Amino acid sequence: MPRRIALLGSTGSIGTQTLDVISRFPGEFSVEVLTAGNNVKLLTQQALKFNPDSVVIGNSEHYHLLKDALKSHPVKVYAGEEAIEQVVTGSNVDMVVAAMVG
Repeated sequence: MPRRIALLGSTGSIGTQTLDVISRFPGEFSVEVLTAGNNVKLLTQQALKFNPDSVVIGNSEHYHLLKDALKSHPVKVYAGEEAIEQVVTGSNVDMVVAAMVG
């Protein structure tokens, strides 16, 4: 059974490198949660590629852009800093990779 991953800060340098490693071992890892601060475009691309259960955009002003971009896919979309904590603690993950600034 693949290890379920929550990746906080998936659009940054460490986050994208982590996803690169995960993509090299498709049977060993499953991305369950992706989060980003502002980069809706890259977060959308990552969600389409890795099919997580949930995505969170930290900047609530970008919520509708992300929600619209993923409306035809079965991914849950959330926004805001508090949503990051809630989604991660409410998800069934084996590992949390923190690649966020701060």
